[in-house]
Amino acid sequence: MHRWRIIGGILATGLWAAGTVPAALSVYMPPEELSARATLVVEARVAESRPGLDADSGELHTYITLQIEHVHRGPARLTEVVVREPGGRWGDVVHEVDAVPVYRPGERILAYLEPASDGALRTVGMFFGKFRLEESRTRGPLLATRDLEGQGTILGLAERPESFTRNDLVALTAGVPYRQAPRAGRRAKRERASSEPGHDWSPRPPEWERLTWDDGRSDPRLGTAGGPATARFVALNSSNPSRWNEADSDTAVVVNLQPDGNPLHDNQAAIDEITRAFDAWTNVPQSRLQLTMGDTDFDYTGQYASPSSSFSGVNVVLFDDPYDDISDSTGCGGVLAIGGYWRGASVGAPINNVSFHPSLQLYVIFNNDFECYLSDPDNLAEIAAHELGHAIGFGHSAEFDAIMRSNAYGGRGPRLGADDIDAAHCHYPHTFTLLTPNGGETWTSGDTETILWSSSVEVGGDPGTVDLEYSTDGGSSWTPFATETANDGSHSWTVPDIQGHDVRVRVARHALGTLSSPYPASSCSNDASDASLSVTAPIAGGIGASLTIEKLAGGRIGVSWDASCSTNAETYAVYEGSLAALRSGVWDHAPLTCDGGTDLTEPLTSIGTASYFLVSARLGTEEGSLGVDSSARERPEAAAACGTREVSSTCN
Repeated sequence: MHRWRIIGGILATGLWAAGTVPAALSVYMPPEELSARATLVVEARVAESRPGLDADSGELHTYITLQIEHVHRGPARLTEVVVREPGGRWGDVVHEVDAVPVYRPGERILAYLEPASDGALRTVGMFFGKFRLEESRTRGPLLATRDLEGQGTILGLAERPESFTRNDLVALTAGVPYRQAPRAGRRAKRERASSEPGHDWSPRPPEWERLTWDDGRSDPRLGTAGGPATARFVALNSSNPSRWNEADSDTAVVVNLQPDGNPLHDNQAAIDEITRAFDAWTNVPQSRLQLTMGDTDFDYTGQYASPSSSFSGVNVVLFDDPYDDISDSTGCGGVLAIGGYWRGASVGAPINNVSFHPSLQLYVIFNNDFECYLSDPDNLAEIAAHELGHAIGFGHSAEFDAIMRSNAYGGRGPRLGADDIDAAHCHYPHTFTLLTPNGGETWTSGDTETILWSSSVEVGGDPGTVDLEYSTDGGSSWTPFATETANDGSHSWTVPDIQGHDVRVRVARHALGTLSSPYPASSCSNDASDASLSVTAPIAGGIGASLTIEKLAGGRIGVSWDASCSTNAETYAVYEGSLAALRSGVWDHAPLTCDGGTDLTEPLTSIGTASYFLVSARLGTEEGSLGVDSSARERPEAAAACGTREVSSTCN
């Protein structure tokens, strides 16, 4: 005999009860203006974001530490900067500021920065100057996206968020000259005299050493102080969580719609917005869950009692509170809708350390007399996505940007936040199978091998990305070698210098935030080699770290270098490339000579006026490493390479 339990969630709003919501009024700032204004332009990974209090001044700011990956304008050797932005939390006091860019720990970004009057770095144009870097769905160039959602009215711009290719923005930065912004006061004359970037700023704000930090209750938009954002998603019923097991067999959860009484007064328009809400959850690449529309003219009220009080086994979305389940609104304030599910009493095998009850029926019921809010299609889709989140098992999130937070946004549409995506990922994960290497193989450092894996089908159309990692201790610890690479089942890997017999490889999807108990600390979906493989040493090695250049008579140059770490090196190849191309992110080095001898020096005629040089050892037809760049990434083989490469990372 089955036992049934009902779980429900509500979303309330009082935002409109006292008139309109205050919002920022902004004038659109194009990338050209960002390029002209930015003293410093960097690609970076956000290492930390936390609020700090300057006890001397009593000022509270949020401080974002950026680990630099590329400098497109500014000092080339810059490795880390701290950006200061308004807002934050100190104890029970919260300062929230509209139009401030939100930097989330762990994300890759392209940032346009400028100095404040005291030299502290800040983002040019506030939210306009921060772009999130992400893989293109077409496997093309990286996309740079700035999220203009929720930042008030932006005159002259309709698209939110807005994306460019990373290469276009980098080229634009190189092509638009820096223009010092004039300032009033005693500093103006000196500052306006400078037409080059790089003046009057500091990698850390001047108050950095005297700051005191919050006790861990950081700005809810930015995650826990001192570390990455913490996953805040929770089950709607934490003691008895529920999920739709249909996802494990790629079976869609079909939901019917009774369009009568919809607040858009247009049945097809209402169908379209509810479909958008379904798609928001279905299209999460990390999740296997599918929500799909069933009968769009379903007569539920003519057949069944209220789904909030009686089990029918039929999934449904209802408008106009047909069973009077929700208190009526007052002055456009109150409960917008409720969503919930019926579940079985048994539990299945744990998924990501959580034992779930099987969900059996879901429902969403919208309140009546809420045209003041729900007559906006985006608002209708937003609330539908939130209530469907309850119906598929999630409670309210503490994260600022989550669709599952307890307050309505307005104008957002059904966009999910990172915390919502993590929830869908950990409750409805895809399955991965690592095919190669799966144990027993012998690979050589420097060789290029192909990693192969399979995964369950992503019905949403976007297969998403995965991280690839290796372990040298049989899987006790993991080191990434490809992050956010396309989930296409194949990746070419140049095996690093990790000789040993206990090497394994893993394909994984990591959460966007840091997972907390009971969820696994590393990943909610992954698969590793079933057994270890061996990695052996290469034949030819790279050269040492030292390379010098001198001017010779007749316009020639002399290139000298350290000996290879391999005693078997027979000769050396010397390459030359253009610094201009390198600054634009392109390696264009070509061989000046493929036989530089063993005397560790070579007179050459340069092919350019602003060049860089690379030297590699050679043994017969095999060529050693060209070394790694400042980000520890292997320099690529030239289009016209001198020989088949045998890369060794033991030498630079």
